[in-house]
Amino acid sequence: MSPGRRHLPEALADALTIVAPGTDLREAIENIIRAHNGALIVVSLPEKLERLGIISGGMKIGLEFAPMRLYELAKMDGAIVVSPDLSTIHYANVQLNPDPSLESDETGMRHLTAHRTAQQTGDLVISVSERRMVVSLYRGPYGPHVLEDIGVVLSKANSAVATLEKFARRLREEARALTLHEYDGAVTLREVVSAISTFEYSVRIAEEIEAYVRELGSEGRLVELQLEQAFHGVPEQYDALLKDYAEEGVDCKKVRKRLRELSYEELSDPVQITQLLGYGSVGQTEDFFLKPRGYRQLVGVPRLPRKVAQNLIDEFGSLEGLLDATEQELDEVDGVGQARARAIQRGLERQRNLETSGGIP
Repeated sequence: MSPGRRHLPEALADALTIVAPGTDLREAIENIIRAHNGALIVVSLPEKLERLGIISGGMKIGLEFAPMRLYELAKMDGAIVVSPDLSTIHYANVQLNPDPSLESDETGMRHLTAHRTAQQTGDLVISVSERRMVVSLYRGPYGPHVLEDIGVVLSKANSAVATLEKFARRLREEARALTLHEYDGAVTLREVVSAISTFEYSVRIAEEIEAYVRELGSEGRLVELQLEQAFHGVPEQYDALLKDYAEEGVDCKKVRKRLRELSYEELSDPVQITQLLGYGSVGQTEDFFLKPRGYRQLVGVPRLPRKVAQNLIDEFGSLEGLLDATEQELDEVDGVGQARARAIQRGLERQRNLETSGGIP
């Protein structure tokens, strides 16, 4: 079964960091909820709102932002205007008058006003429902995004981490099998396609976890550490895999983008990935053999600049050529030098010994 995917527009994902646990704004919101009050908070420049004619009436505050101060001001019926950097409370108890022609599916007046204000300004607007105690975020055309209970978010995050760890184990197994076959000169397109599919699944799960980490704020540090451990080196290896096996002349950045756009059903179809790699119709992928260029192995060489790695690929053309190169031949490549040539040769030999002996670090 395909793993779940939780993808938010960047505008809303950034907004989650502003209201994450541990922030002053989240503390104020939680105080409002505990008091069974409602609120309408606009995070924007007051000059912008005035210019657009969105605000009227109310009180001009101009005070330093403080959670308890925002909580007290929320006891009044009108909206509160807070600076984008959350340093100042500019207005309280103001009337919001966004463009009524802006479309919205919201029914409650507070949420409808929040959605239209966000659309017109492009800024973050937060609506706290007094009766349902629901916090909804709107930013630009996006929303509502309802903040979930931290316990629920943490449970989902832990589940996603467990799924990522499972895929990471599978990645290691597939990568080792692929590497061994690279040394034997017997890599099939089927193996490459399978590895790409696993990489793409892993990247999507990691993005889902990153969204949870943003929403968890100070409560998500452990989840973030688990993500870093499980996902370490994966993006670099993914890019190197595509560079190793995409057909000559194929733009790997575009391939990566197209892979990102595939549905889960399409991602499970080998034909889709085969075509993206530039091979068209090749028949049985297990009978189609490929020659690695060596990018994956060079990624594992410590402190090797990408430009130098590319120079090595350009010079030797394949992993076989790299492995057969002498220290003197490596030294002659632009950007290498004697010390780096020795480090490259030792690094490649060390990786080969580890892989063939099964002693993967």
